[in-house]
Amino acid sequence: MSKVEVELQPMRIPNFILGVAKPGRKQDGFREGPKWSLSEISEETLSELCNQFRKDVFEKAGKVDPQKGERDEN
Repeated sequence: MSKVEVELQPMRIPNFILGVAKPGRKQDGFREGPKWSLSEISEETLSELCNQFRKDVFEKAGKVDPQKGERDEN
């Protein structure tokens, strides 16, 4: 079997972190939730969000994260 190497683009990095929008009345129309620039977010919060993103990516792919060595069921 032959192999073909393909160069992949890195995953996109967001410019903003979106907050959860509070539910509103239907007649008021769509309202965008709050958002913050990455530079406005603390290092600890960014780290937590990045860790969750990594966990979610491997979970969605059905793969074991090589940095963890086992599947996290949480």
